[in-house]
Amino acid sequence: MKQGVVLYEKAKEHVFTGPDKYLSLQKLVVGEHMSPVLEFDSYFILVRRGTGSFIINGEEFPAEPGCVAWIQASQVLSILPEFGGELELWVVAYDYQLMNYFMFEPVSLNRETEIVTGVPVIGPEGEILQTLIRLFCQFEKLDGLRSNGSAVIRSAYLRQIELLYNREAQKYKERYRLQDMPLGRRASLYIATHSTQKLTADTVAKAISPKLSGASVNHALLVTTGMNFNQYLVRLRLVMAASYFLYYSLPFDYIASTVGFDIDVTFYRRFKKLTGMTPETYRNSMLSDGKGKRVYRKMIFSEHIISTVNYLYENLSEPLDVETVSKALFISGSLLRIQFKDCLNTSYKNILALFRVRYAEALLTTTDMPVIDISIESGFSSDRTFSRTFLEINGMSPSEFRKRRREGRS
Repeated sequence: MKQGVVLYEKAKEHVFTGPDKYLSLQKLVVGEHMSPVLEFDSYFILVRRGTGSFIINGEEFPAEPGCVAWIQASQVLSILPEFGGELELWVVAYDYQLMNYFMFEPVSLNRETEIVTGVPVIGPEGEILQTLIRLFCQFEKLDGLRSNGSAVIRSAYLRQIELLYNREAQKYKERYRLQDMPLGRRASLYIATHSTQKLTADTVAKAISPKLSGASVNHALLVTTGMNFNQYLVRLRLVMAASYFLYYSLPFDYIASTVGFDIDVTFYRRFKKLTGMTPETYRNSMLSDGKGKRVYRKMIFSEHIISTVNYLYENLSEPLDVETVSKALFISGSLLRIQFKDCLNTSYKNILALFRVRYAEALLTTTDMPVIDISIESGFSSDRTFSRTFLEINGMSPSEFRKRRREGRS
């Protein structure tokens, strides 16, 4: 097992990601050891010029022209240019929830695990890397524009970058193995992919190797991330909670239980300590209104789609056929159907069913309401329709979903 590189400074936040940096390209030149960075969102880095190293949770990777890195919210990054040289970098934030909200296809647990545990730096050679460089350059050409159209195109470029990166990362699977990583990196990966479960430093140690102790894991995390086991675990849970804030209707107590907090008060207290804001204030700041040159996270939708989505969230318990909604919002019903198909690649009916099921999930998790009452509250015409739709979307009945949530299973 490799020896990890020790972190000598506390990591900084809001360097590469934040409300004013979504769908924007950042250019920087690093001429000396850059302070470590730990963000709330992931981000891509393209090395344009120079050589050096990326230190990611204690593991070192070469940085050369043409290399692309995908740094996750669980990873502390230090950037070290070659002695006497400079690294020219292009950086773009990649917000999972923004992209998934736009595409309306959530990342599956297996796929998310594969992304987080995959190689964080690829290149510099290969046809896919050349395509990635071209995508970055195309993204740059649209960077100064703030129209809805350019935002859609830049979102599409980001999605292509993600897909191509994952395709190239598959080639590294056999040689990038968990057992070859430094302990700090191995421990952080295990925690990142099991953070919603009940974890202790000892259980993580035993999962990595029977010979390890919890103290060893705690020390390895401390010297490679700047946080002990408990601090690192809590941070990852809070970061996950923040990623759910884009889905505005989800209650905070539901989010807290989903990410692994047994007590709501603990969630609120820890979140405010980490961010300096309450969850509600933080969410409002992330869902900015576009003022002050900030990128509005929903600007990639048409106003019709935004209005309809908001109306659905606020009236889920009511009859909501297309004609009713179009009259309430003074929108053509046929235009609404077309825009849902064009923007979200699905039908109005499917979107409404998904919203109602998501709302039902929150009620199943946070209340003791009978299933039949939840079906009515969620807007379904009958409990039979509710159960059938819930099964189609989640692969299990509402009762089984509630049982699994209460047992702490995903």
